[in-house]
Amino acid sequence: MHAKGKPVRRIFSRKSKKKRRIKVTVRNEAVDKEIAHNEMADNETVYKEADGIVAADNEGAFNETASTEVTGKKRVRKYIPHICIVTVFVLLIAWGLYTIFVVRIEENAARSEYDHLRELFASTPEPPEPLEPPVNIPDNNDEDIPEIEPDEDIPVEYNPDLLGLLAEINPDFIGWISIENVIDYPIVRGRDNNRYIHTTFSGERNRAGAIFMDYRNRNGFDDRVAILFGHRMRDGSMFSPLLNYQNRSFLQENPLITITTRDGDILTYRIFATRLTDAWDTAYNIAFTNSAGAAATFPNVPTGASRFLLLSTCTPSGDTDERFIVFAALED
Repeated sequence: MHAKGKPVRRIFSRKSKKKRRIKVTVRNEAVDKEIAHNEMADNETVYKEADGIVAADNEGAFNETASTEVTGKKRVRKYIPHICIVTVFVLLIAWGLYTIFVVRIEENAARSEYDHLRELFASTPEPPEPLEPPVNIPDNNDEDIPEIEPDEDIPVEYNPDLLGLLAEINPDFIGWISIENVIDYPIVRGRDNNRYIHTTFSGERNRAGAIFMDYRNRNGFDDRVAILFGHRMRDGSMFSPLLNYQNRSFLQENPLITITTRDGDILTYRIFATRLTDAWDTAYNIAFTNSAGAAATFPNVPTGASRFLLLSTCTPSGDTDERFIVFAALED
């Protein structure tokens, strides 16, 4: 039995304290765990925020790089048309310089070739001057000296060997055309009218080509109408001087065309008209369809003319179909 006056509660207070201590301890451990848990959560949040910042930084850097690349591409695209224009311009200049260079080389080559042939042809002896019989001059100088007519029976001799040499160089050689101080070239006739457009007399590939007769002139200069073609070269060679016949004074100063045939015959033609026309002019075909009526289609035909020579060339107009024709009639 307990003593009187002692509270019973005191006996149980120790147990209660002990329980409270246990509860406090448990509670403290729970609090510690919660605190630790909260700290871990806070740390994770910090880490996540840090990761977000890093990710944001990385994304910003990526966006900045991408933006720079896009800006660069836009700049490149902006200048592409200009680059194309400059490139085309440079290529055109290069092509133009190359063309000029090639043309000059070919012109020089053609000029050298025809100068050589001209020297060769010029070495053909001219017809000898007719010999005059000796004249006895009387002692009396006051008397008239009799006029002596040259003997027309003295034969004129040519050296056919050089004409034959030109024929050996090119079997298509059929003659030589001369307009004093204007034109001086050999003449060829090919199997068609394309043969000598870009081929010289010696067979070299050259845009100057050669002076050639229409392949349809099977009888050569014996046909009623013979047609010769030649280029208009920028350096003034080949048939370029024909365009000067648009000037009447030039025609009056240079009216005659001399043809020396392969056989050594000399033919003289007188120019009577010119025509600015096109490649389909009837003059190019009338010679082979109705040569007897050719005079009716030619302008200002001289009375009595029966054989004609046509010289044809292109013009500087830029029209590839435009032609210039010189008409000439054979003199008796």
